[in-house]
Amino acid sequence: MIEIMIGAALAVVTTLLGTGFGAWLTRRHQLSLAAAAEEEQRRAQMQQLVIAVSEMMTARTLYQETWLSRTTRWRVGAMAAIEFWSTWRTRGGNWDGAVAGLAPSARVIDLWQRRSVEEAAALAPYAAKVAAAGLPLGMSADPELAAAAQKLMDACLEGQDEGQVRDAIAGLRAVFYGPAPEPPPSLPGGSA
Repeated sequence: MIEIMIGAALAVVTTLLGTGFGAWLTRRHQLSLAAAAEEEQRRAQMQQLVIAVSEMMTARTLYQETWLSRTTRWRVGAMAAIEFWSTWRTRGGNWDGAVAGLAPSARVIDLWQRRSVEEAAALAPYAAKVAAAGLPLGMSADPELAAAAQKLMDACLEGQDEGQVRDAIAGLRAVFYGPAPEPPPSLPGGSA
């Protein structure tokens, strides 16, 4: 009888310890899975932000080259001058012709300005996508991650140059993957 009671007591103790240990292992595994899932979600958010920034930078570069470049300005100026010259010549090349020539040349410049403003407004969805992709990272509890995401969003949305945007992307990637390795030094007097 005593052996049965000791066996039962040991069975109860063993069961309780086993159950507690199993619950602890299960909880630890669940926390590990949750942390891995959260890290994976942050990496996906980081990738979405980098893609949104790349799209914004591409759209901005295209806009600037199409509407604000020196070549475009010269082209618009030349078209306005042609309109002026054409009207001035057809009106006799006098003062009245010069005054009349101002209207078509002003229309060319006005049309260019309106279209450039319309195309600038077309950049708004890209900016909204950058803000939406960066917001979750910018509000992260990790201050280093939040600062890196905010720096990238600022660099993109404030129109900073590509070098600053690349540096901000590198800073964000460094939060996840560590700093980029230094390139190997080149050999003196030759290539690496």
